[in-house]
Amino acid sequence: MARLAQSLYRPVVVAGEKVILVPEVVGTVPITEQHEYVELVSASNICPAINVRESDIELARDNYSGVPVYGMWHTLMESGVINFNHTLQVVAESELDGFYLCSEVGRANYSGVYEAGFFAADASFSLEDAEIIDPTLDELLLPQKEAKLAKEILQARQAASRSAWTGLVVAVGAIVLLGGITDSTLKYVYSHRYATLENKSVLLESVRSGLQELRTTRLTDVPNDSLALERIASLWALDHEVRSSSGQSMQNRKFSFEVPNIRIDPAQYFPWLETKLNPDGSWAVSFNKDSS
Repeated sequence: MARLAQSLYRPVVVAGEKVILVPEVVGTVPITEQHEYVELVSASNICPAINVRESDIELARDNYSGVPVYGMWHTLMESGVINFNHTLQVVAESELDGFYLCSEVGRANYSGVYEAGFFAADASFSLEDAEIIDPTLDELLLPQKEAKLAKEILQARQAASRSAWTGLVVAVGAIVLLGGITDSTLKYVYSHRYATLENKSVLLESVRSGLQELRTTRLTDVPNDSLALERIASLWALDHEVRSSSGQSMQNRKFSFEVPNIRIDPAQYFPWLETKLNPDGSWAVSFNKDSS
């Protein structure tokens, strides 16, 4: 039976479906390489976030068009073959080389690659203490989530955002329509039960006063904040936890936000953004209201 590592980067059948398995990074990606990776799985109580290199996805698709790509560690965890109580587990490519997963206190900690039996992350690790993971393909189950490129994830989020906004607009329209019908009905009942000459005179005077007030207070130029609103909606679609700087209003010329969950520079998606990487890994972004 071929080793699991020998089944990577090429089509194999898992749970009756032809797929390609690629190794990912469990845990933190070095900041110098974050632009190369995209998040595959968010952090949970048993595992930190899992990230996959975009070039691995692209290479697999170039070589085998139409075959979905899944993460190796993600698949192994979904299949229940990972023992989180074992400190060191390996998927061997050869006698001395392969991939490893380090766990602590019943939770995955980080993953990596070992060569010639040497573990760069921790020199105390030894293959003699490692638990070898080598299930047959028949033992594996596919996760619900396959690997996607960052632009594909963004497109999906934007589509979901547009759908949500469409539903909101329809709901608001229905409320406005119902309110208009209700208001018209109440006015009709009122006018027929309580309309008198005196009331009509008072109403007429009130309307005249209102019209005069409108003539003196109406805006000559209607503010158009649609561009700023569209850009704020785009940031929210990119990261639902985007945070606004305090004290901002639509009268501001410049808007500032903090994007906490995106590893890639948001300016790659929106060239009108000015961005700066914060020490905690989040992005400080801003844009001018009237900039193109």
